[in-house]
Amino acid sequence: MADVDHSEVPQSNGIDGFEEDERNKLRPADIDADVREMERRKRVEAIMNSRLFREELERIIETQLKEGIGTTNLMQQISDMMGVSKNAGSVFKSSNCVIPINDIRGVEAMGYAKGEKILRCKLAAVFRLIDLYGWAQGVNSQITARLNQDEEHFLVNPFGVLFHEVTASSLIKVDMQGTIVEQGTTNFGVNLSGFSLHGAIHAARPDIKCIIHVHTPSVVAVSALKCGLLPLSQESVVIGEVSSHQYIGGLNEPEEKEKVARNLGPINKVLLLTNQGAVCCGETIEEAFFNVRNTVLACETQLKLINIGVDNMSLLPDEARKKLYDAARKPPQSTPRLDQPSILEEKVERKWRIGGVEFEALMRMLDNAGFRTGYIYRHPLVKGELPRPKNDVELPPAVSSLGYLLEEEELYKQGLWKRLDGRKGFDRSRWLNSPNVYQKVEILETGTPDPKKITKVEYIKFEDKE
Repeated sequence: MADVDHSEVPQSNGIDGFEEDERNKLRPADIDADVREMERRKRVEAIMNSRLFREELERIIETQLKEGIGTTNLMQQISDMMGVSKNAGSVFKSSNCVIPINDIRGVEAMGYAKGEKILRCKLAAVFRLIDLYGWAQGVNSQITARLNQDEEHFLVNPFGVLFHEVTASSLIKVDMQGTIVEQGTTNFGVNLSGFSLHGAIHAARPDIKCIIHVHTPSVVAVSALKCGLLPLSQESVVIGEVSSHQYIGGLNEPEEKEKVARNLGPINKVLLLTNQGAVCCGETIEEAFFNVRNTVLACETQLKLINIGVDNMSLLPDEARKKLYDAARKPPQSTPRLDQPSILEEKVERKWRIGGVEFEALMRMLDNAGFRTGYIYRHPLVKGELPRPKNDVELPPAVSSLGYLLEEEELYKQGLWKRLDGRKGFDRSRWLNSPNVYQKVEILETGTPDPKKITKVEYIKFEDKE
């Protein structure tokens, strides 16, 4: 639109821009999304205030009404005029149709304890991932995360809310018995029958921070097999030993809770519930999602081979299983970064989390799709500008001028360039061998009743120096 007024971009001397880039790297992705949204709204507002846009819009409406055509394609034409395009090949829809994961803004974040907002955003993002993968089964599935080790508080999804509706603020805080401590932003309660299983595992295993109950058709089918999950693929091995339990529903009796803890064991992280799917646990949210993903893939692989019979299947030997399991718990080996070539190995080990690299990649995918996860990246993806070609102005004058002289001399020797004036090269290189001296001196101001000392650069000629 010709009538749109674009504001002038403020210029910078380079230092402010560098500080701004550093601040951009440190701020979370949801703030970047807010900035982009503000810029988009400014652009839309400028277009809507344009006289040419209003006239064109009125012309389209009058044409539609005269021709007797409805307003079905009106929004599409407006979108074309404003330059808004649809990404039909993307799995996700436009970000305007996505409920943001991190809906905790401004002063609201001060009402949460330290680290609670980050944990809420991360857990709510897991609900979205499971929904996008197609592993959600209505409103009956539950995911819990241990919030406080001392007070034994947990975050759980509201009973009746679909996984794609779960946000950071809608999660409910409960205690070990399922009693609501904080309601969240919904009017829904907690499925106590389903939480009893989670509570029993959390009580027996303090090392477990996140529990995900998944019962997709493939996982339910494998849980119904007497042979259980077989070590047929890499995915079936990296989750470790798999336990099984005859689950009959809510765990209200102390004997049933003890039986669940005994069947899970002291170190296992995956528990198959006979005919009812699996419970995948983790010491972190990343590890719990890592176990869920590999459990689902392992069950799907086993179902593809079940028709040939167990006797015809080639199981992984114990040695190979141990190597794959240990390799999955080590930091991935990659080339060192150019800006940090000497990172100590123990620092990498300390920062490493099982499934952390893949989880960060999935968070980037959600943020790029407009979900606004609020996730704080350990290794942010910095989309830097292309390297700029070196400019002679940025080089020291002596180097640039000397290179020019050498190049000119070589061209003159080869006869490719005829020297027109013998003073030309002398004028450019005269300052290289100049005996003059430049120095800084402090002098008093002139023309003021209260003179102050100022620094002035003056040059002393060779004759004066002598």
